[in-house]
Amino acid sequence: MTSTPRELGYHMPAEWEQQSAVWLQWPHRLPTTTVGGEDAHYSYQRKLETIWLAMSWEIHQHEKVCIIANDDNHAAYITSQLNYYGYNMDSIDIHVAATYDVWHRDSGPIFVRNAEGELAVTGWNFNGWGTYPEYIENEQHIPAKVAEILELPFFKAPIVSEGGALEVNGSGSLIATRSSLINDNRNPGKSQAEIETALKDYLGVSNIIWLSGAPPEVCMDELGDGTDFHIDIAARFVNQNTVVYAWTDDTSDPRYPYLKQHREELQQARDENGESLNLVPLELPRGGVYATSGRFNEYGSNHTDSSYCNYLVANNLVLVPIFGNINDQKALDTLKEFFPERKVIGIPALSINEEGGAIHCVTQQQPATR
Repeated sequence: MTSTPRELGYHMPAEWEQQSAVWLQWPHRLPTTTVGGEDAHYSYQRKLETIWLAMSWEIHQHEKVCIIANDDNHAAYITSQLNYYGYNMDSIDIHVAATYDVWHRDSGPIFVRNAEGELAVTGWNFNGWGTYPEYIENEQHIPAKVAEILELPFFKAPIVSEGGALEVNGSGSLIATRSSLINDNRNPGKSQAEIETALKDYLGVSNIIWLSGAPPEVCMDELGDGTDFHIDIAARFVNQNTVVYAWTDDTSDPRYPYLKQHREELQQARDENGESLNLVPLELPRGGVYATSGRFNEYGSNHTDSSYCNYLVANNLVLVPIFGNINDQKALDTLKEFFPERKVIGIPALSINEEGGAIHCVTQQQPATR
């Protein structure tokens, strides 16, 4: 496409707007790489699959679940599983496309919609969070493949980003962290102004709110975060003007100084109408969540990036990661206040959190057409 999405009237809808589907990449055998380690095998799939079955069960009762299988055998296996457990297969679409891992929010497309209600797909040159180059060859094709499956226009953005790095309210404002986007591991040589122009042109936003995030070495070595502090573990819009933000009063938590900085930045921020934001703390799991296995154990800290902000809003549902922590119910209750007409459901997420993410990281909503 020679014109930008914004020039053609497209914008990224808010997650709480009506959807036609949620997309997933189904877990499979993680290849032997620096990520999987020499002992990577099908236990990775078995470890994660219960979460995918739980998410799919809840979502498919309210909208389509679009599953990307790695190959034909994988597709047949998934079909057999879902049939065995009694899923309504009319609400499941399974597509075959080569995948490497499960982080569809980051490797997959971001959908945009125009005033006529027509959809298009944007791709953001996924490069493995600037850390794992093997993802480039194995997953950078996924957004274009989804556009091909759905027969939708495809726009390739001029910067590197991931879906988990971008949070919108659907009416003009976007929140992101500088550490995840203004970073030489993704966008070397690009200024903040150039990155902002790309975000505005390809997502149709007009107002960008920056949070600082955290240095890459801190994210990886201390926080258990391989994304350079994605916004979907830090702050989320729950309506046009209200933001829930990750918070803890525990000054010994390694994330505390960065969350404090985020809160101060949000207090100074304005929405697209120049109005101050309504801010609501969403407390982190008390004491943090620590992994007994998973990829971050190799980095010298088994602290994970656990955050209740990593929820998915779907039709009639909010799926929230829970960790067997005393703060689980408090997080569910907080989100119920803002989504009173939706069923707020906790999904046990420790198995995926050990690998570096949670519910929002592995899903991507497809907005409804009008």
